[in-house]
Amino acid sequence: MSTSPRAVAIAAQNAASDPGVSAFVSASAGSGKTKLLTDRVLRLLLAGEEPTRIHCLTYTRAAAAEMAVRLHRRLGVWVTLPDEKLARELTGLGVEPRGATLEKARGLFASVLDLPGGMRIGTIHAFCESLLRRFPVEAALSPRFRLLEETDAALAWREAREGMLQHAFTPAAREALEQVAVFALTGQFDALVQALQRDRDRLAGLLALPEAGVELALRRALGVSGDEAAVVAAAAVAPPPAAVAEALRLVAEQGSPTVAEGARASLEWLAMPAGERSWSAWRGRFLLDDGTPRGPTKLVNKVLAARRPEAAAALLAEQERVAAVDDACRAVKTALASVALLRLARPLVAGWTAAKATADRLDYEDLIHRTRRLLVDPGAAWVLYKLDGGIDHLLLDEVQDTAPAQWDIVGKLSEEFFAGRGARERTRTLFAVGDRKQSIYSFQGADPAGFETWRATLRARAAGGWRDVEVPVSFRSTTPVLELVDAVFQAPEAAAGVAVPGTLRHLANRAGHAGGVELWPLTPATKPPEDEDAWQVPERTPALKAPPQRLAEALAQWIAGQTAGGVMLPARGRALRPGDVLVLVRRRSAFAHALVRALKAEGVPVAGLDRMMLTEQPAVADLLALADVLLLPEDDLQLAAVLTSPLGGLSDESLMRLAMGRHGTLWQALVRRAAERPDWLAAHAFLSELFARADYVTPHALLVDALGRLGGRSRLLARLGTEAAEPIAELLNKALEYARNHPPSLQGFVQWLRQSGAEVKREAGGGGDAVRVMTVHGAKGLQAPLVVLPDTTALPPDEERVVWVEPGGGGPALPVWAPLKTMRPRSVQDALDSLRAAQMQEFRRLLYVALTRAEDRLLVCGWEPSRGLPAESWYALVREGFARLGAEAVAEALPWEGTILRRACPQTRAPQITPTVTETPAAPLPRWAGRAPLWRPEPP
Repeated sequence: MSTSPRAVAIAAQNAASDPGVSAFVSASAGSGKTKLLTDRVLRLLLAGEEPTRIHCLTYTRAAAAEMAVRLHRRLGVWVTLPDEKLARELTGLGVEPRGATLEKARGLFASVLDLPGGMRIGTIHAFCESLLRRFPVEAALSPRFRLLEETDAALAWREAREGMLQHAFTPAAREALEQVAVFALTGQFDALVQALQRDRDRLAGLLALPEAGVELALRRALGVSGDEAAVVAAAAVAPPPAAVAEALRLVAEQGSPTVAEGARASLEWLAMPAGERSWSAWRGRFLLDDGTPRGPTKLVNKVLAARRPEAAAALLAEQERVAAVDDACRAVKTALASVALLRLARPLVAGWTAAKATADRLDYEDLIHRTRRLLVDPGAAWVLYKLDGGIDHLLLDEVQDTAPAQWDIVGKLSEEFFAGRGARERTRTLFAVGDRKQSIYSFQGADPAGFETWRATLRARAAGGWRDVEVPVSFRSTTPVLELVDAVFQAPEAAAGVAVPGTLRHLANRAGHAGGVELWPLTPATKPPEDEDAWQVPERTPALKAPPQRLAEALAQWIAGQTAGGVMLPARGRALRPGDVLVLVRRRSAFAHALVRALKAEGVPVAGLDRMMLTEQPAVADLLALADVLLLPEDDLQLAAVLTSPLGGLSDESLMRLAMGRHGTLWQALVRRAAERPDWLAAHAFLSELFARADYVTPHALLVDALGRLGGRSRLLARLGTEAAEPIAELLNKALEYARNHPPSLQGFVQWLRQSGAEVKREAGGGGDAVRVMTVHGAKGLQAPLVVLPDTTALPPDEERVVWVEPGGGGPALPVWAPLKTMRPRSVQDALDSLRAAQMQEFRRLLYVALTRAEDRLLVCGWEPSRGLPAESWYALVREGFARLGAEAVAEALPWEGTILRRACPQTRAPQITPTVTETPAAPLPRWAGRAPLWRPEPP
C-alpha cells in the first residue's frame, strides 16, 4: 500500500517534534525546516516546558525573526479557533487534543507574549555576545565591549596593514615584503592573512613563538635545510651510483638514436669536474620543465629495456633521485615564501588585535572564539553550571553550516543534558535540523564532515533517548523540478560531496501541479564576417557582442515576454509576474550587471543586485560631491559637478556661462552673479543654507536638511528615478551609524565612507514586484515560481591558498603558502589537491541549492566558454540530467541556433491558491530583519 508524500512528511515531522526525545533531522530542500523547528517549540510548550528554558539558535537574524513571527502567528490563531478546528491543529502536531490541552494551547499566546524579551530565539552570534556580556571577567573582556561593524572593521584592517608597511624597516621585513609583493597584490595579501585568521586560536599560538623558531619548524615540516643553492650544489657534486653511468654507456652504444644522443650528453656531464656541472642540464635529462618525470621510453627505448631491464631500473632510480632533489628545491622556495608571509602577517595581526582591544571592540569571529575559549576553559566550569541551570531544550537550525568552533560551543552547552544527574531532575533535549547537501559556506569555516561526526557524538551521548529522522518530502517544488534534481545527481561524478550515488530521491508533495524545466543551448561566440579583409581598416567598429551580453539581452527579452501578463502559472491560478522571477548567478560578474541593464531597457521591473556599492550610486556620488564642496568651496571641479547635478539644477550651457571668463573661484563667481539667472539664484540659496549649518550639525542632520527641507531628494528622484530612493536611505543609515561610533564630523564621515567602500547588502527577498538578481549564496532560504540559472559554464577559480600541514614528530600545525605550482613540493600539492577536491564538492552542493530554489519552473542556460565547456560545469551536469530524464526537444526560436530541451507536466489538481497548514508560508519580515546578517557573509 503506497503512502502519500504528505503522509510521509507528517509522520517524519511528528516523530522529530516529539518533545520527549532528542532528535537530529536531515531535511531536504523545501521540506519545511522552519516549520519543523516551530512545531518542536509548540510541542515543548504544550508539554508544560517553561518558555524561558527553551533556546533556539539560528544563523541569521532574518531566520530568527521569521521563526519568531511564525510562532507568534500560530499561537495567535489558536486563541481564536473553535474547539473542533483547534483539535485538528493539535492532532496534526501529533498532540492528543484533550480539554486541558486545548485550554493550555489558548493560554500560550499570552504567556509567550508576556515574556521579558520574548522567546529565546536568536543567532549563535547573539547568544555568544550575551554570554560574554554576562561573564566578561571570566572571558578577560571589558564589560563595555562593543561589536565592530563591517565598515569600521574594513578601516581598522587597512590602518593595521598600513602600520605594518610603515614599520617594515628591518632588512628581514624588507626582504619579506619584496618576496611577497612578487606573488601577491594588496587584495590577495589581505585575503591570505584573513584566511590564516579563520583558525584564530591556532594562529595566535603560532605567532606567539619566536620568528626563528617558526622558520625552523616550517623547514623541518617541509623536510629541507639550507637554501636552494646548497641543495642543488650538493646534488650536482654527489656522483650518481655506478650503475647509472654503466646504464648510460649501454644506452649510448645500443639504444635508439634519440635516447642514445641523450645518454651521450649525460655521459659528458658526468665527465665534467664537479664544480663545473650544471644541475639544470642533468635535471632536464630526467624531468620536464614543470618537474614532471619523463616517460621511461625517453630514458631507454623499449627494445633495450626489455633486453637489459637492469639498465632501465638504474635510470628510473636516478630519475626518482633527481625528482627528490627537485622537490627539495621546491620545498625551499615554499618555505621562504611561507616565512615571508608569516613575517608580514605577525605585525599586521598584532596591530589589528591591538586596535580592537584599545577600542574595546570584538568582531563576529571574536564572539565565537572567545565563547569557545570561555566554555572549554576548566577554570570557568561554574559558567557552564550557571548556563546548565537555564537551558533545558536546545534547538539548532541549519547545522550543516556549523563551523568546528561553533560545534564545540554546542557540545559544551549540551554536555550536561545526557550526563546523568544534572542541575535539575527533568527531561532535557537537543534538537538539530539541517541538510548536508546544502553546506555551501566553507569560506566561513563550515565543515560538512562535522554534520555526521557530531550526529554520531550526540547520538552516543543520548543513548536511548535519540531519534535520527529523514524528511525527503519537498513542499516547494513541482515534480519536473525534483525529477531533474534527482537525475542530475544520479551520476557518481555529480553526486560526489552531495549524496551517495543513486540514493538521492525527493518526494513531491505538489505532484499534480503544473511545472516544467527547460535547458537552452549555449550562447555561441560572435565571429566577425569572413569576407572582411584582415588588413583593411574598417570604416566603423563592427558591432560584436560577447556571448554573456547576447545571453543577457535574450534573457531580458524572454523574461519581458513571460511577465507581460499572457503566461499563466496554472499551479497558482494567476499570471506570472516580475516578482515571481529569481535569477541566480554564481558571482556578481559583468554578466549580472549586463542582465540588470538589459531588463531595465526592456521595461521589466528589476530589484538590482543583492549587493550594492554605495559610493558608486549616482545619487550618493552627488551627495558626496556636495559634502566636498561644503568642506572646501574652492574645489571648482566638485562644485561644477554639484551645480550640474539634480541638486544644483544647472544645465551644461548655464554652467559654461557662469564658469567661462570668470575671475577667482567658481563659488566666488556664483556669489557675485547669482541674481543674473533664476537657476543660479536657486543653486546659490541651496548651497548657502547648507554652508551656514555645515559646521554646527551632524552629517546626518545636514543630509536630512539637504534632502528634505531644501528639496534635494525630490530633485534626485525626478532625474534619477525611484531607484535612487534606496541608496539615499542607505546613505542616511550610514550617517547614523557613523555618529554612533565616531565624532560627528562631516570630513570624517566622507573619508570613512569612501575608504570603506560602504557595501550594502540588500534585504533578502525584498524589492516588491520586481525581478530579483542575486547570487546562489545570497538566495539560500529563498524560493520563486520561476528560477533562471544563466551562469553555469565556468568552474570556480583555483585560488591561492594557505594550507596547514602537520609536522612529523608532533608539534603545532604550520601554515604553508606556495603561490606558484612550480614552487610546490609533492606534499603541499597533495594537500592543495585535497582542498580543490573539497572545493569542487561544494561547487556541486551549490548547484543543488540553486536547482531547488525553483517552485514551479526552472530555466538553465549559459554561454560558450572560449576554452570549451568543462565536464564538471553546472551546464554539463544538468545536460546529462536532462538526457537521463528523456526530455523532449522543442523547436522554439532563439537568437542563436540550437535545440531547447524541456520536461513539463500538466495541471491535474486544484491550483494552490492558499498554502496548507503543513506549508505555512514565511511571514513578511520587518525591514530590519534581513539587514545585517550575523552569519553567512557573501563571498567576494
